[in-house]
Amino acid sequence: MIIQFSSRAANAVLSSFFSPASVAVVGAGDDPAKLRGKLFKLAIDSGYAGPVYPVHPKAEMIQGRPAFASIAEIPGGAELVLIATPGATVPAVIRDAIAAGAKAAVILSSGVDMADLTDAIGDSGLRYMGPNTEGYFDVGGVAGTFAAVVQEALAMDGVAPRPGRKVSIVSQSGGLGFCLFGRGLAENFDFHSIITTGNEGDLECLDFVEHLLDEGESGVILMFIEGLKTPARFAAVAAKAADKGVPIVVMKVGRSEAGQRAAVSHTAHLTGADTAYDAVFERYGVIRVSDMEEMLAAAAAFARFPRGRVKRAAVVSTSGGAGAWAADLLGAASIDVPELSVELQQSLQQFIPEFGSPANPVDVTAQAVEAGGRPLVQVLEKLQHSDEIDAIVVNMGLHVPGRIESLSDLLGPLYADATKPILFHSHILPHANNLAALARLGGQGFASFRGCASALAALDRHAVFLEGWKQRAPAAPVATAIMDNAPAGVLTEADTARLLNAYGVPVPPNALASTREDAAAQAAAMGFPVVLKIQSPDIAHKTEAGGVALNVGAGEVEGIFDRIIASAKAYAPDARIEGVLIQKMMPKGHEIVIGVTRDPDFGPLVMLGSGGIYLEVLKDVVFAPVPITPDDAKAMIARLKTAPILAGTRGQAAGDVDALAALVSRVADLARAEGNIDQLDLNPVFVYPAGEGVVAVDALIVAGQPVAGGH
Repeated sequence: MIIQFSSRAANAVLSSFFSPASVAVVGAGDDPAKLRGKLFKLAIDSGYAGPVYPVHPKAEMIQGRPAFASIAEIPGGAELVLIATPGATVPAVIRDAIAAGAKAAVILSSGVDMADLTDAIGDSGLRYMGPNTEGYFDVGGVAGTFAAVVQEALAMDGVAPRPGRKVSIVSQSGGLGFCLFGRGLAENFDFHSIITTGNEGDLECLDFVEHLLDEGESGVILMFIEGLKTPARFAAVAAKAADKGVPIVVMKVGRSEAGQRAAVSHTAHLTGADTAYDAVFERYGVIRVSDMEEMLAAAAAFARFPRGRVKRAAVVSTSGGAGAWAADLLGAASIDVPELSVELQQSLQQFIPEFGSPANPVDVTAQAVEAGGRPLVQVLEKLQHSDEIDAIVVNMGLHVPGRIESLSDLLGPLYADATKPILFHSHILPHANNLAALARLGGQGFASFRGCASALAALDRHAVFLEGWKQRAPAAPVATAIMDNAPAGVLTEADTARLLNAYGVPVPPNALASTREDAAAQAAAMGFPVVLKIQSPDIAHKTEAGGVALNVGAGEVEGIFDRIIASAKAYAPDARIEGVLIQKMMPKGHEIVIGVTRDPDFGPLVMLGSGGIYLEVLKDVVFAPVPITPDDAKAMIARLKTAPILAGTRGQAAGDVDALAALVSRVADLARAEGNIDQLDLNPVFVYPAGEGVVAVDALIVAGQPVAGGH
């Protein structure tokens, strides 16, 4: 397969990797069964039509081609250099490559001294992938890899074009990246690029994801990551994918809680090791999967099927039991399997034996296949044109070779006109022949119902995200910080209240009193009952210090003021006492918690959670990165387990969701602007009935070292 090398690289930085004028393989071997020989053979067999030069200090010929002792001996040099020499030699090879005019390098070697490598590159402008990478395969172009699966794919013409959108892989792990490629070949995907970035000494995975997005030929991008070199950049790249409607499916390792930072606030305690990644993925519509099977299912959905909402599915089965099983797993994935209307059932009944069923699941019985398949396809055609369902899952045995091929004349027109996903599932291990035949028609076969459900759920989730993304309002500009000079530590409630007021966060009426007489006057002005709280930067736990009194009535203020001051001094004799905060006692509402924690990679994260016992017991919380618009906040609210309570259930009044969403957005604005806030808790926030607002009854703010611009 020889394809003229293209100039399809989308940006100048990476063009030398994807459309180089020439390629040199340094350390090329003569034996194509060994790593270095395989690297050279793949480079010349991949379909890249430019010159590929073997470089070896001793050999005269490599795999039938004249070898060069050094890059300097290559006439005109080489734009791209593939390096597979011992790690200690790599800096010298890089110097030679730069002197010969190279613009890019793939360093497959491990054990490279990074300081020496950086020194060798200097200000030359050369960019490199690796070190310790398995390289990349640009289908129809350069193969800068020694991966055996690429050799096998080329030998079997496994990368020939197939129906469907193109699939690309960007992986930090070479082994997993090319393993995923091999698994995808078995699924008959039409691959575009497989890129593994290794140790990311220079170029990182996001560089290549952005390249693929700019290039515009990938219909779905699969990623395997352990972490991100520049996490703050991920949002911009993911936003570009969202703007282009290209799904990104990510498998990220590192969900454990090990290494969680010490925390003062509830918010920080509830923030796990991977919370920020989950929040950022959710914000930008990135589909996170937990294993390769789930990733392949999502990839199949995005590569093969019409895109859109999938809320309702029809299950068509040759086995009644298998149909019920499929319905259960679809339901577990929040995909309804509704009973079909009487009219639709009547239209299906004519194609189904009397002992079958036109209800949903639709039991067509094995006779639908044994009768040449026409009854089955007629049922599928009726369902395809029905507005009662959004997708069709067909269960039948695909273990018999040639079964789909025998139905291709009937299935071909069905898939050609398909406006909704039609998935085939086999409850018996499917034969590769049938999976390939389905792929040629534009369909997809699955060996598990869970895979079917996962594929449809991914389609629906991304469609929901894109609907909101297209309608999103622009975020407000970052406000000017007003507390850059605050000392590190816990702010007093008086300072906290002033800061919250400045950002429009509703708090109870309050005033700081320095004397018992002042306290009584302030309380009388507010109206009873009131709350009294000791104010000291040295007392974080006021209740333990005896520094809080609730439901204080008229005539009680002066005595309680004296008692609180005395208790605080006994608890912490050296504490600085600034006075006592007098706060209006607010009526109870639905309890919510709002918090902020600052992730070292992604910046401020806002937490929204159910208050009271739900917070610690159920951990009913969601996180989102800033900025957060009111619409973003409403989406967060909808994800809470207790969202139905806020919406009003069993005769209870609905909560003021609009006011709560506005509050979450204002807290996010505060977190963006105030760069030295490490942690913030509003706990509890009372949510009153619709139209009556919200109030942050208690607040905790922990200041740290300032971060320029908030984030």
